[in-house]
Amino acid sequence: MARKALQLLIMGIVSLVLAQLWNLVFPINKNLWSSSFVLHVGGWSLILLSFFYYIIDVRGFKRWAFFFTVIGMNSILIYMSGQFIGWRYTTEAVFQWLIQLAGDPLNLLVFALCYMAVKWAFLYFLYKKNVFLRV
Repeated sequence: MARKALQLLIMGIVSLVLAQLWNLVFPINKNLWSSSFVLHVGGWSLILLSFFYYIIDVRGFKRWAFFFTVIGMNSILIYMSGQFIGWRYTTEAVFQWLIQLAGDPLNLLVFALCYMAVKWAFLYFLYKKNVFLRV
């Protein structure tokens, strides 16, 4: 298993090097999703995947990742829910006092954290009830 993590890490580094070499000919451009950009973000994704695979699956440190497990179990649902749930309205209804208390410019950070907390609480409720959207 550790070998697989090492292979992922090596492929991520190779992708980053190739992206930088390809950048000399075809610049990294997020807006165009250029091939050099895809190699660049793919390389970073492989590096992060290797790190988390090693920590969680190989070493067995899973408890800290529970926050992300709750999100991952209904990730498609939370992505789609913005079409039919007013998350901004809900967040402001519950946490407007805290957002105002923070003042400028911290109110933007506090709003983002509260917004995420409201969504996570919804996902946690679904997680506890074993309700998962399957595609």
